[in-house]
Amino acid sequence: MKGVLFKAGVVALVACSMASQGCLVPWSKYIKLKRKYEESVSELERKDRQIADANTRIDQLRDQLKAKDQIVTLYDNAKEEAKAAALRTQEQLAKLQARLDEIARTHGPDVEVIDGALVIKDQLLFPLGSADVSDKGKQLIADIAAKFKGTGEIIQVDGHTDNVPVKKAETVARFGDNWGLSAMRAAAVVRLLAQSGITEKRIYLRGFGMQKPRVENTTPETRSKNRRVEVMFLPPQMLAPNPEETK
Repeated sequence: MKGVLFKAGVVALVACSMASQGCLVPWSKYIKLKRKYEESVSELERKDRQIADANTRIDQLRDQLKAKDQIVTLYDNAKEEAKAAALRTQEQLAKLQARLDEIARTHGPDVEVIDGALVIKDQLLFPLGSADVSDKGKQLIADIAAKFKGTGEIIQVDGHTDNVPVKKAETVARFGDNWGLSAMRAAAVVRLLAQSGITEKRIYLRGFGMQKPRVENTTPETRSKNRRVEVMFLPPQMLAPNPEETK
């Protein structure tokens, strides 16, 4: 619009000059005025393009600022959700620790809480060289099941032995070696947990034999610490979904 107004003004100026001089304006002067007019129009068009480019850039910056504000909002929301999740996790861990401490206090020195897991000496659970759970062991497992029946955690049972190989003929015939003994002991605990009301899909077992000792197998006392069952409690989201349940 500015360019059009300027153009009209220049035409009027030329017309007035020609009228005042009886249309005797020299041709060279007319050409200069025409060139000046064209240069002015070109300059105005360039300015208009610059203004349009600047407006486009401003719009882009506004879009970027809007996107930045959205990102900041998403970040703030995610931060608050993370804080809430961390608080929930702390509360769950505190409740878990309280249950484990109570179990350890109830069942004596052969049960310890180490790194959020129950570490149970084999002498409480099994006779020597056996995978048959003792009466005290059954009471302990029933107590574990009662405290975790409705909580949802995954329960992982790990069997461990010392480094002394099984020797008795009947023990070798039943378990084969320390691998078999540790696995069968873990399986016996898992079976009783299931019979006591823990949903089977929440329970897993592993047998490590002598491969993960707590301490060096150098004395009868240290070997007794390595003969153990560890019961760990993992968050429910670690449970792999059953394909049949997702159909």
